[in-house]
Amino acid sequence: MESESSREEIRPIDQALHDLCQPLTTLQCRLELARMLDTPEDYREAVDVSLAECARLMEAASTLREIIAKLESE
Repeated sequence: MESESSREEIRPIDQALHDLCQPLTTLQCRLELARMLDTPEDYREAVDVSLAECARLMEAASTLREIIAKLESE
């Protein structure tokens, strides 16, 4: 059975993984939609949205690094 402290340690990791999955899903959907619609405007919009989602991914990866560093220092 998990202790309360181990659940508390896992919670931020679970949230960070969720934060990674959301922009990945958005990236996939936008790029697939642009491919289906196949117009220059759709491609530009997909690129713009994808760049913003990449920034979100970098933030989530940074959060995971911070969590790991904290756990390693304990």
